[in-house]
Amino acid sequence: MEGVDSAAGTQGTRDGDAMWGDTAARGCTAAVVFAAGACAVLGFLATMDMESGPGLRDNTAPLVVYLCALAALLAAGGVAVAARRSRAARGAALCLAALLAWRMCTVAPALHCWPHNSVGRADDGSYLCYDR
Repeated sequence: MEGVDSAAGTQGTRDGDAMWGDTAARGCTAAVVFAAGACAVLGFLATMDMESGPGLRDNTAPLVVYLCALAALLAAGGVAVAARRSRAARGAALCLAALLAWRMCTVAPALHCWPHNSVGRADDGSYLCYDR
């Protein structure tokens, strides 16, 4: 213990706490981005049946919009937490933003059917709205 300054020992502890805080922030950011990705995946699964063949399907477009909005908010929170510190978080958020933009483009043609409970596909690929 010779020559050890008690203030320096305390400073070393603070550096360790700061390092742990950075690691915790990155971990939390990863969890937030993965949760956002999970919401986006659920949005894809909710309309998978609607986009397949002919016939009437339940209108799940509003559910997709809500899930995509939730995913966007979670991704924005993840970027706010660790945008300056983690390139991986920025990359994941950018990929997620592209995925969400693509998803909204694919569900946009069915949004005019929002108040209806069923959707059908016409031969030309457009959506027809029905109430059962």
